[in-house]
Amino acid sequence: MGVEQHEVERIVAARGRAADEARPQALAAVRDAGALSARERLAALFDDGVEALEYGILAAAAVDGVADAPADGLIGALGRVHGAPVVAAAYDRTVLDGTQSDRNQRKLARLVTLATMRRLPFVCFVEGDGARPGDPLPPPPVVIGPRARWDVYDGLAEMNGLVPTVAVVTGRVLDGNAGIAFLADCVIAVRGAEFGSRDRATGAVVTRGVEVDAADGHVDLLAEDEDEAIAAVRRYLAQVLLRSAPWEQDPGYEAIGEVIPDNRRRAYDMRRIVRAFADRDSIFELGAGWATSMITAFARIEGRPIGIFANQPLSPLAGAIDAAAADKAARFIELCDAYELPLVSFIDNPGYMVGPQAERDGIARHHARPLAALQHRTVPLCSVQLRKAYGLGPYAMSGYGTSRIQPELRLAWPSVESGGMSLEGAAFLVKRKEIQAASTPEEARAIRDHYAETMRDATTGLRAGQSYSFDDVVLPAETRRRIADVLAAVPTPIPTVKKHTVDLR
Repeated sequence: MGVEQHEVERIVAARGRAADEARPQALAAVRDAGALSARERLAALFDDGVEALEYGILAAAAVDGVADAPADGLIGALGRVHGAPVVAAAYDRTVLDGTQSDRNQRKLARLVTLATMRRLPFVCFVEGDGARPGDPLPPPPVVIGPRARWDVYDGLAEMNGLVPTVAVVTGRVLDGNAGIAFLADCVIAVRGAEFGSRDRATGAVVTRGVEVDAADGHVDLLAEDEDEAIAAVRRYLAQVLLRSAPWEQDPGYEAIGEVIPDNRRRAYDMRRIVRAFADRDSIFELGAGWATSMITAFARIEGRPIGIFANQPLSPLAGAIDAAAADKAARFIELCDAYELPLVSFIDNPGYMVGPQAERDGIARHHARPLAALQHRTVPLCSVQLRKAYGLGPYAMSGYGTSRIQPELRLAWPSVESGGMSLEGAAFLVKRKEIQAASTPEEARAIRDHYAETMRDATTGLRAGQSYSFDDVVLPAETRRRIADVLAAVPTPIPTVKKHTVDLR
């Protein structure tokens, strides 16, 4: 046997040892945990029947005495999702606890560079315990090989706002591995997974469940298991990869106006409006667990991908915009604008949140973020005011009335009412003396309510249309057709250069 043939056999054997089937004990541990292996995660992500091209399958751990470390604990590949090329990587916890080494980080940086150069979406399954103890520094390269132009973190930061990036958190994630997750546009986590850090001096590990991060806005979507998480990644990528899709109208759309109560003081669930407006089963909500007075969701209208942001009257704040809601809206606007998704806003809010807690939360600074995001957008925006919009509330949702950031279409429903403040608040200011002079609380309330109703008559839907406060006041069931027509007439070009970054929480 020649030297060359011997080397071929060694290479083939090394590739074989990297397969799941060659590591029955490691695979059994994965099964006992109710999880998928790193290779299975990538296989489930990519389209069926299309073989992915793996990068760095022969990479080996540089730690002395470690033989069983296939691919050095990081699987990376170029595959297809919905027929489009996608770059993906997955840390393998069965290899040295999924730790980061010089070699597997160079592999990851190589994949990040590839995705950036070719403008390909990037998905990373994140799990593992941070930097690998005992990993030696790399020697000077003696052969020419695939070397990254920048390291992983710089590369991910460069990708931000340029190509879609998704992190999937599947287990315990410590230190540097966690940093990768939070550099992604979208973070999807499996319930029971944890973020944390290790004290390098004592070895103590402090973790918190991803459920906490979802409530804080650090995680965009919680999945019940890995299959659900991977399906969510594919849905997320479909929003930016598929510019058209088969569609049908939601069966509840014709009755969409019935969601609004006759009593203007009663709350309702804005999600019912959003679901009915969008194509059937097309809603993909992000950040449902935090800043609950603001809804942000991907959707489709007549097969066209869009982003929807909407106030939630059913929330504890009755749709008022606090600092967290302002941040949530601004980041979503940036996300949609970066990837050329037209925007639709549904407005029903009493304005920005005020008070001592709001001030401590920084509302004075945060309130401007949606305005700035709207100012910078280049994608079309259509706004629909369903009911109330007071103070600066409508500006945060549509750039209402401002010359530079007006929406392409501004609609209202007949139930609309607008003003510098709530009608009751305005009535108290105007009729303060009469109200204070009332002999009973009931009489004071009657004076206030009477004047509020008088002002309401001056701000009806018809009056709003007559004063040209809106492009039109439409029946609820007309909304979808009007917006679909505008979005079809104002096409959104695909950019060839990076527009801006997307806020990293």
